Amino acid sequence: MILSQIQQEESLLWERLKAGDTAAFGEISLRYYRLLFDYGRKFTKDRELIKDVIQDVLLLVWQKRGQIDSNENVKLYLLKIVRNRLYKELQKQQLRASEDYFEQLEVADSEEALIISTESTQGIVAKLNLHLKALPKRQQEVLFLKFYQDLTNDEIAEVMHINRQSVANLLHNGLRLLKARFFLTTLGILLLTWSGQ
Repeated sequence: MILSQIQQEESLLWERLKAGDTAAFGEISLRYYRLLFDYGRKFTKDRELIKDVIQDVLLLVWQKRGQIDSNENVKLYLLKIVRNRLYKELQKQQLRASEDYFEQLEVADSEEALIISTESTQGIVAKLNLHLKALPKRQQEVLFLKFYQDLTNDEIAEVMHINRQSVANLLHNGLRLLKARFFLTTLGILLLTWSGQ
């Protein structure tokens, strides 16, 4: 029920935007900016490029508002455009998105600090993030869209321009690798802790 209420609210905002309502445009921009920025960071660490692309996309949406299909899902529409624009910009700059995709994680100062941090929830989350970032780029993108943006497999397929079976395969393989790597790391830390006692 809440989901349909959100969809109705988004649909109303979309209609107001199409009618030229600047307040609706501002609300859509504010509502989706962080999501678009976080999604852009999956392709590049260049924050300024991401900001420029988002601004260009939002300006384009405003300029082309009369041509946008009323039934278009706002979130999916914006994600698709940002993704396509980022790829074009990265190609123009002759950057390889896969090299810029990962952020460096801080390495623990000592083995002892690593063991202490993994005992806490924060340490476990850091390890999980490390393993997530070690996955292939497309698996990371699918996992981000699925678990951080709550998109369905069909919606992910639409955003990434791939078929539904490819989404399912990427999800399955990504989760399998993630589970195996996380298990081995946790087991290794437990063995180190146990042997040090």
